[in-house]
Amino acid sequence: MKKKFTFCSLNPQMRLLGLLTLFLVCTNAFSQTICRPVSQTNSTGGGLLCIGVDVNSPANAFDSAGLSTYATLSNGVAVAGCFAEETMTLNQTARAGDQVAIYFGTGNGLLDLTLLSNATVQAKNSGANVGSSVALNSPLLNLNLLSGNTVAVAKFPITGDTNQIQIQVGGGLVALLATLRVYDVRLEFAQPTVSGGLTQTVCAGVPTTLTATPAVGTTLAWYSSEFSTTALAVGNTYTTPALTANTTYYIGITRAAGCEGNVRVPVVLNVSNPIIPAVSNVGTTVCSTGATQQTTLSVVNAAPGTTYNWYSSATGGPALASGTTYSPTVPLGTTQFFVEAAIGSCVSSRTSVSVTSTAIPATPTILTQSVTIQSGQNATLSATGDVGTQLNWYETATGGTAVATNTSTFTTPILTATKTYYVEAQSANGNCVSATRVPVTVTVQPAALGGCLEASSQVTSQVGICLLCSATNLSNSVDGNPGTAKQV
Repeated sequence: MKKKFTFCSLNPQMRLLGLLTLFLVCTNAFSQTICRPVSQTNSTGGGLLCIGVDVNSPANAFDSAGLSTYATLSNGVAVAGCFAEETMTLNQTARAGDQVAIYFGTGNGLLDLTLLSNATVQAKNSGANVGSSVALNSPLLNLNLLSGNTVAVAKFPITGDTNQIQIQVGGGLVALLATLRVYDVRLEFAQPTVSGGLTQTVCAGVPTTLTATPAVGTTLAWYSSEFSTTALAVGNTYTTPALTANTTYYIGITRAAGCEGNVRVPVVLNVSNPIIPAVSNVGTTVCSTGATQQTTLSVVNAAPGTTYNWYSSATGGPALASGTTYSPTVPLGTTQFFVEAAIGSCVSSRTSVSVTSTAIPATPTILTQSVTIQSGQNATLSATGDVGTQLNWYETATGGTAVATNTSTFTTPILTATKTYYVEAQSANGNCVSATRVPVTVTVQPAALGGCLEASSQVTSQVGICLLCSATNLSNSVDGNPGTAKQV
């Protein structure tokens, strides 16, 4: 028979996931065939004082109307010893490990569980008791209140072969409960063991095979939703397509052909898609003081729960290190590394990282060690460096902007005061410079006071024979100072 329920019911699988929050399913989508009773007998008893004791609409306890109809077991005036009971015959024999879900209420608003001690459930096999009866408020029944706390579901465990369930109200020395409504009775079969658990992590873009081991005598089917009527696969395994988003599949359980257990087992697949690592440029250019130099590489988009593995090849090979940073020692030249992100067994593609190591150029040699000029003149400075390096000239010992680049000579602007310039060597690839800049000072002397109309040099000569001829203080005649003189 097809069942369509229009009530809010607790999803019992949430307990399997360790969640304490009630998950209520309010839907009309329950369309798979659920295993339940197919017939019933009922009776009342307890003596002449048992007025109003009866069983009303007993078939409603397992019809197709869900919580919209119910069977009523009335204890009349609730006299001790009076009882009303209904025995329902299942459509098959339940086995140890199965359970029967009983949806019930009292019709008096909020359920008072303390009144349920004289409402009991008894398993039977062709009329013979299987185990002992259990009160509806017993902890053994794993009872849960549903929406509004007016209806509850009790899961009655089956301990041996059972084909009948008997529900009784009253019969004890103290009659607490006068009326019990039985809305629905359904079979739930022993659940399978799912390899990897009910919550698993799978890799994005990779098909995954789910495997479950059914309880003895049961068969399994896999579904895309809790209420789907079309199975994705029948059997103990199901291979998913390549997933890109978290997905839940459901396992339906059957003992006898033609109907399914009350609940499907959800298997939650969390899809892991590690983000491809991005690596900082810092550390990819190295200036080496020797044949090798250490550097540090860093992942800049590190994510919690992700492991980063470093390799020397694009595929395969043992990991060189793990972590968000890696500090290799590299030789001169270019060395390539690769890093991947991993979450469990799921890995991203590897990111290539090239490290270029360049020798630090030797300090340049100044060719113009001493330069002296007159004020208003400029000077040409010269230096030399290692082959393959370029020379850059600065006005400061560190920092600043070069006043000339890639030249071994530098002509200063016109100077009126002594000034120091600096030269450094830079590698051909531009990555590294010499450890220090070499200074060269241009000494500027004051210009002559007479200016351009006065003599600035002199030559003394003697012609013929001249007794007592001489010249002293020769430079005083061209020093621009009228207060000094040459004597002849």
